[in-house]
Amino acid sequence: MIEKTVVKIEETVTGATALSDEKRAQLLQLISDLKREITKLSETDKDSALDIARKTHASAEHATRKESDDHQVSSSLDDLKSSVDMFEISHPDLVLTVNNLCNALADIGI
Repeated sequence: MIEKTVVKIEETVTGATALSDEKRAQLLQLISDLKREITKLSETDKDSALDIARKTHASAEHATRKESDDHQVSSSLDDLKSSVDMFEISHPDLVLTVNNLCNALADIGI
């Protein structure tokens, strides 16, 4: 299920017409990093890993829409960030990756 969700995230970013090639490449690299970190987390906490993957997918969908709603994007990204807060000690690379991904998605609308 996690793998399918990550594939959906990649498809969302790949198919987004509102992205430059540079931004798309940056996001796809961050998604690759996220996939690695979520896989590590899923070894000990599959439910949280799936939750983070789903929230990432929702955030990517909101941020990459041609006419995105800034409030909806911000709310979605805040929800994603808060979902990894408890992993700051145990999975610092996951938190860093999610924060970088959130920043990159937030920058799309600027």
